[in-house]
Amino acid sequence: MRRLLLLLALALPFAPAVATPSDTKDIPEVVTAWFNDKALATVRSHAAEAFPHASADEVAAMRVGAPQKTAVFADQASVSNAIATSDRWIAPIMSGSDAVGAVSVNFASGVAGGEIVRGDERLGASIARDEPDVTFVWDPRLSAWFAMRESTIEPADSAGASVILGAVPLTDFLAQRERILTSSTPVPDPPSTTPVVPIDSGRNLPVVILAVLVVLGLLVGSLVWLRSEQIEGEKEQEPPSEDPALVHKRLTGIGETKMRFRDSAKKINVYKSPKKKDETRALSDD
Repeated sequence: MRRLLLLLALALPFAPAVATPSDTKDIPEVVTAWFNDKALATVRSHAAEAFPHASADEVAAMRVGAPQKTAVFADQASVSNAIATSDRWIAPIMSGSDAVGAVSVNFASGVAGGEIVRGDERLGASIARDEPDVTFVWDPRLSAWFAMRESTIEPADSAGASVILGAVPLTDFLAQRERILTSSTPVPDPPSTTPVVPIDSGRNLPVVILAVLVVLGLLVGSLVWLRSEQIEGEKEQEPPSEDPALVHKRLTGIGETKMRFRDSAKKINVYKSPKKKDETRALSDD
């Protein structure tokens, strides 16, 4: 018994990160190897977009569950050919015992590519249940996941829930899907699944410069127009100009009045004559 426990303890550190599914014989080796070796690194590289509120420790503690093969909508007219088999495999992203999202990758020609990481708890929980009668269908045109159960379709993630509310017959779903794709109303974009690529500022520089010049031109034009309006208003408020002859006549009359005032002032003597003062003093002495 002790020897058995010792062997189990030695084997645990080397256990794969991917949970062992019930039908591992149906999973190709290239798929198993990718989910064992690269799935976690892919999840962490997309964590900023898929799990924006998760801390670094929470992201480091995430694990990837068992992968499942998926199907894809083929955009065929007939119902029987609307869904086709796909080389895309999907697995739940686990945080402890809770499913917090899903990671999928396409193995076209045996080469992994087109990784999609969704921080969608609804999608992760649906995949983690591992129901044998459910096939997950990827819709590249709606960018949404759906779950097919016999002849019904139901949403598997939040993007799919914006298209249908619950399980509907496949024929009804295809009709609804066709109306959405042919209507003028765009389908709401799902959460971003790819890293944000910085915009090449060099290509947009001429556009930015042109926009700045247009704004400056409008500003200068507005200032010139306001100034011209102000000048015209000031001109309208100025009093009418007088006749030069009338102005000269008025100024001449003022000058003559001043001159007459000066001449009359010179003839007035407000002091007593000294002679009269002496005569008065002589009489007083007598």
